[in-house]
Amino acid sequence: MVIFKNPERGFTLIESMIAVAVLTVSMLGLSQLIAVALQQSAFSRYNNMAVEVTRKKIEELRTQFNNELETETADTDLTAGSHPSGSPGYELVTLSAPGYSHMGDSQFQVSWTVTISGKQKTVTVTVDPQIVNVLTSKSLNFIAIFSP
Repeated sequence: MVIFKNPERGFTLIESMIAVAVLTVSMLGLSQLIAVALQQSAFSRYNNMAVEVTRKKIEELRTQFNNELETETADTDLTAGSHPSGSPGYELVTLSAPGYSHMGDSQFQVSWTVTISGKQKTVTVTVDPQIVNVLTSKSLNFIAIFSP
């Protein structure tokens, strides 16, 4: 009597179900990783935009400080206290998104405080995002010291 074994052996139903379960769990983990990466990317993008707004404001104030030194006349933006004075007490700066981006324009409130010690001026620039959500709800503060 000759017994033939089936050389083409397939997967059983249980093996297939285990493989699908492992694949599903790994895909869920991957989707969570992608979601976190997108959040961090958006957070980083808004922080970079806020830093750019702050850098421009500090450069503008530094130019005014240099003009003060040359002309020996005080600039109103660099007097002691909070600026801009009056209502609303901040400048609204809008950064346009690049043409290829779907990010949309972003607005930031910019205010600054000047402290004077002799001829040295310490400027604290505060940038607040206009669109407040989990990613962009934090203010950024930067300090620059202008000295002759």
